[in-house]
Amino acid sequence: MAAPRFIYHIVCISDWEKQKSLSEYTASSLDAEGFIHCSKEEQISGTLKRFFKNRNDLRVLKIDTSLLNVPVIYEAADDGSGFFPHVFGTITMRAIADVELPRLQKV
Repeated sequence: MAAPRFIYHIVCISDWEKQKSLSEYTASSLDAEGFIHCSKEEQISGTLKRFFKNRNDLRVLKIDTSLLNVPVIYEAADDGSGFFPHVFGTITMRAIADVELPRLQKV
């Protein structure tokens, strides 16, 4: 199965506001872990529930992987919940196709 064209990164509004006029987006995890955490579309809801419960200060960056100039590697989550895309470098702003409100999927 081919990797999806779009992946998603959840970001605090204040962090996004500080960076949205720059040429590249980065997250603190890039320095701390060596990559930026992302999700496939169907994983967003679970990621929100697991790591961002009861937060209303978030946005979801929709990233076009065809416009990235750094590797995206799918790695298994520690809890066995699947393989998640990790971006190994900064994200060029032209790769950010949209900035969306988070929405939980109904299960």
